[in-house]
Amino acid sequence: MSSIQKYWNNVGGAIARVKEALQQDWCCNPTGLFINSCKKGVKPEKKVVSDDVNSWFDWARSRRIVLVMTDGYVYTLEGEAVKLEEMMRQYPMRE
Repeated sequence: MSSIQKYWNNVGGAIARVKEALQQDWCCNPTGLFINSCKKGVKPEKKVVSDDVNSWFDWARSRRIVLVMTDGYVYTLEGEAVKLEEMMRQYPMRE
């Protein structure tokens, strides 16, 4: 079973961690970092500033609208990068 299937809840954080590592230029093995981050549930060092944004992201991720959020962008399940503000307008949080 692949790491993605086995550790689905950790995939978003692992993708964000790899992206952050590549941007900071300290990762020479992105695949290994991804697998290890999935297994351990490691997330990127950057934190979401706003509680409203964090709540929206948790809501959208639980409904499989988005997979990961980093640097003002969210990534859909198809891998498309969309500005966070645009997605929040397209998918207002509903209880």
